[in-house]
Amino acid sequence: MKSKLLVALLCYLPWLGVAEAANRYISDNVYTYLHSGPSNQFRIIGTVNAGEPVEQLNSDAETKYVQIRDADGRTGWVNGDFVQTEESFRSRLPLLEEELTSTKQLLASVDERHELDMQDKTSRLQQQEQELSQVHEQLNELRQQHARLESENQRLTSLMDDKEHKMRLDWLLNGGLVAGAGVLFGILLPMIPLRRRRNQGRWMN
Repeated sequence: MKSKLLVALLCYLPWLGVAEAANRYISDNVYTYLHSGPSNQFRIIGTVNAGEPVEQLNSDAETKYVQIRDADGRTGWVNGDFVQTEESFRSRLPLLEEELTSTKQLLASVDERHELDMQDKTSRLQQQEQELSQVHEQLNELRQQHARLESENQRLTSLMDDKEHKMRLDWLLNGGLVAGAGVLFGILLPMIPLRRRRNQGRWMN
């Protein structure tokens, strides 16, 4: 009698073993029925959408059915193969959509900053090109001025050389004239007293 009671108690333990409530998710690829007991032999009391978050209340080791409570507060049993511990895609979808929206906004902000940065760089590049063009123009003008000054310098140098050469010729000519006049004066000077003496002798006779 005791052994029969023990066997009956052991068979009844899965029904008595109420597990601690835990968050679970219906698999994304199924559409399961909610039964009133821990097998498909019990009456169907509703359906649970794929990916819907549920709360696990109990489990049956023999049938591998688990007792759940869905978002609407309904309590029933579903096949344990259709229940997963990982968060379903349907449950993560709002968060993923929010992250996608945030990412799009971030990309748009990055694109806007990049476009503004490119516009700023393009503007600065154009300004630098204008400044470089002005510098080239100034450089060409300075080169032209340098060429004109070089030409004027050569002309003045040539004039100075011609003038210096002419001055040397004038010095030589003047020196020659002075030297010639001195020689001529040296020749004529001794002859002047001799004539006076001759004239004096004639007057005395």
